[in-house]
Amino acid sequence: MSQTTDNKRPLEVAQGVYQIELPTPFSVGPVNVYLIMGSELTLVDVGPYTPAAWDALVSGLELLGCQLGDVRQVVLTHHHVDHCGLLKKVKAASGALSFAHPLAVPYVEMDQTFMEHHNQFFYHLYRESGVPQKMMAVIEKFYQLMQTFCQPAGIDGLLKHDRPLPGLPEWQVLYTPGHSQSHLSLYRSSDQVLIGGDHILKRISSNAFIEPPRDPSQARALTLVQYRTALQMCADMDIELVLPGHGELVTNHRELISARLQRNWERTGVLRRLLQDGQKTAYELSALLFPDLYEKELALTLSETVGHIDLLTILHQVEREQRDGILYYSL
Repeated sequence: MSQTTDNKRPLEVAQGVYQIELPTPFSVGPVNVYLIMGSELTLVDVGPYTPAAWDALVSGLELLGCQLGDVRQVVLTHHHVDHCGLLKKVKAASGALSFAHPLAVPYVEMDQTFMEHHNQFFYHLYRESGVPQKMMAVIEKFYQLMQTFCQPAGIDGLLKHDRPLPGLPEWQVLYTPGHSQSHLSLYRSSDQVLIGGDHILKRISSNAFIEPPRDPSQARALTLVQYRTALQMCADMDIELVLPGHGELVTNHRELISARLQRNWERTGVLRRLLQDGQKTAYELSALLFPDLYEKELALTLSETVGHIDLLTILHQVEREQRDGILYYSL
């Protein structure tokens, strides 16, 4: 991980919307948070819980002639630590109300019962995927990551699809799951601007992370299928500008989405070729798909692999067989 320290001056990227770039200690690089001017001064995302991100946020607001005490509400695009880690500190300094999708709540609040369910879910998923026992420690590392870069914080209001944003009714809440189950975007129809979080990024395709269901009795979501559906929803919308959670602004969303969807199908083709010489586990397929990454980034590469297996499964292009608690896939 590398900490970015060169903070850029906040930019007005759309009418009344300012982008503040915050450093993160993650390979994805800086995170973009947005300040929306209006009747309710609104901060969209807050960055990770690090001194560098806090300093950059405070100085960015000051350069815009604002202080944290002026912020009246915080909206989270999703629950990943690089977007929500500073929420508790921001709320304490500002008294702002916080809003997020209902599925973000147990992560942001770090609900202990949910976290235990989270670990059990991944232990079962990794075991049936054929992950070696020695690599199971990565499950505990996720919780350690949250504890390091996020403080437990309360959510004051819940946001749902196709509803106006509290205090800023010109902004419409869109539910755009896939990268996370809690992912929201904000759309302003007057100038066709989308604050897109990690849903649409210019340089990288967002990983559709596998997550446990909120209700342990329910099946897990097919996150890559969700992601593709949410991307298609955005492709059907008139969007002039996407304000992303990382990297550069996006002005060609339909072209970008088309390329991402095509890349998904190409990867399913690769999986089919890898299965031509016999059945394999998801872990074995992940190692073949990502030979340089699968050991260092198990959560990312296995999510990607299982997501593409899900696509092939719902199209009845692969079969699966369970032996000793492990799933084996074949054409």
